[in-house]
Amino acid sequence: MAGTRRGSTAAARTGRAHPFAAPPRDRDLRGLWIGLGIGGLALVLCCIGGVVGIAFLLPYADNIAKSQVASVVEVYLAAVRDEDYTTARRQLCDAEQRTHTIGWFEDHFGQSPIMDYRVDPADVRIGNESITVDAQVLQNGRWADERYDMEQAGSRYVICGGLD
Repeated sequence: MAGTRRGSTAAARTGRAHPFAAPPRDRDLRGLWIGLGIGGLALVLCCIGGVVGIAFLLPYADNIAKSQVASVVEVYLAAVRDEDYTTARRQLCDAEQRTHTIGWFEDHFGQSPIMDYRVDPADVRIGNESITVDAQVLQNGRWADERYDMEQAGSRYVICGGLD
């Protein structure tokens, strides 16, 4: 046994030498803290950006809804002015369509046609239970204030009051 040493290690027995007894440890944690700090800052900026984005988006969404509601009244008044009573009637809810036939439109607006109108989306009021649109209508040479009650029927808005 002249060629063997006492106290030989496992590495010597397998013929390979391991480079480390344990994996190396980064002694400087500064890189870890810098990475965590940058990640935290990015998280805070995203949260603040989300809150600010929502704060700016809500009034914009409200303006879009008001414009959509006002456009229904504009389509209705333009159709009445142009004596296109079929299109005007399509802007009404089912209950109003049953009450206001094409003959009703001809009788009601035949004697005093609408000459002009003004609808401003700023005059739309959207409440918890009601949606109303104020409009000015030129009829018989005089401007008159009209108020239309609106409802949502599926994915669209319809006029459901204020026609008489």
